[in-house]
Amino acid sequence: MSNDRKRFIAYFIKHISSLRYVLLKYIAGSSSQIAEFSDLDLLIDSRQLYRFLEIIRAGGHINRINIQQKSFVTYVSIHFDDHTYLELDLINKFDRKGVIYLNAQEVLNNGSMNDEGIRLPSPMHHFEYIMLFYMLNRGTADQKYHEHFATYTFGKRAEIFGYIRAKYDYIFNTLDELLAFKKKYYDIAVEIIETYPENRGINKYFNKIQYLKDLVNDLINIRGITITFSGVDGAGKSTVLEKVKYILQNKYRQKIVVIRHRPSILPILSALLHGRKKAEELSTSKLPRQGTNKNFFSSLARFSYYFMDYVIGQFYVYIRYTLRGYTVLYDRYYFDFIIDARRSNLSLSRNFIRKGYHFIFKPDVNVFLYAEPEIIRQRKQEMEVSDIRKLTDDYRQLFVELGKSNKKRKYISINNVNLDDTLNIVLDEYLNAS
Repeated sequence: MSNDRKRFIAYFIKHISSLRYVLLKYIAGSSSQIAEFSDLDLLIDSRQLYRFLEIIRAGGHINRINIQQKSFVTYVSIHFDDHTYLELDLINKFDRKGVIYLNAQEVLNNGSMNDEGIRLPSPMHHFEYIMLFYMLNRGTADQKYHEHFATYTFGKRAEIFGYIRAKYDYIFNTLDELLAFKKKYYDIAVEIIETYPENRGINKYFNKIQYLKDLVNDLINIRGITITFSGVDGAGKSTVLEKVKYILQNKYRQKIVVIRHRPSILPILSALLHGRKKAEELSTSKLPRQGTNKNFFSSLARFSYYFMDYVIGQFYVYIRYTLRGYTVLYDRYYFDFIIDARRSNLSLSRNFIRKGYHFIFKPDVNVFLYAEPEIIRQRKQEMEVSDIRKLTDDYRQLFVELGKSNKKRKYISINNVNLDDTLNIVLDEYLNAS
């Protein structure tokens, strides 16, 4: 049985048949075979944008829709009731950083309907768009596009070959050569694109103004989400974090950065003696909660160093990632200092360390994962059952208290029995926070 995403795609294609568009980067055998995590990129007539949005909003089983408009594209993110997802990019201009690299009207005028009722660009424009899309981003086209164009007949490939050679004056032997980045091809393309009327005179400055306006709007309106994962060793924290990372990157097309415990603007203390690489190896190989430091002044100095890393580093993370729309995933966070100071070889009052949290940025979603001690002991045998129970109770109590004191941030404790259930809870909280 098809899911909500597949049903919507079939509905959407049917209802836009009378509108002016072409579906870009379409290489599936049929609409039902569109890959699970693929976006739909449509070049549309900007005058019909409202009609596309009307059709989208009228679709069934939609949980929520997010719309982000720029001068050259409207991004539509659709979240369905069954947790499937679809990103629609409604493009009205082929614009890259204020430079028009293809004539949208020409591509629309030369599009045609296939047997399935999907309007596609001409083979020449299809190849040209893929070539320029990757080339101007200094990248190599995915292997799937090499394989797709290899299925074209000799006559169709020859037609594309002649079109590209005439327009760009390239010297090449096969189409595949143009799908791998080569600076000589890039330089020629840029030189030709700069001669287009859309990129000269007053148009050039108008495009740049629009581009700068889009950048400013992004800075004002786009903020990344921060999620922290805490848990006793063996509770499945690393597995859940990696799964969430994969889903956010591939399903929701998010830019992700993973940070281990603290921002690490300041190096690991042992790096001062052993060097950064060796210190990281020693830290990874060392068993948790094996610190023997019980000296107050030594602990205070160590904690002050870590605390300073959080205070300084949080601004770096915010500017470097959050303001640029990244989703930041923390593998452990400041809560470890509060509940399990021994893990960081600290011997300080819990209340003293907790007061420091007032000066730390509060992440959007904070997840504490736990499991029965017997399950944890099957995975990790370094900890005693009594320690596991005590840490779990303390973490959960802390999250309850923090949740009551800050309603804008989520502090959730999850009994990590079923991975799918855990992921659904985390992703629901992510979507609510975004």
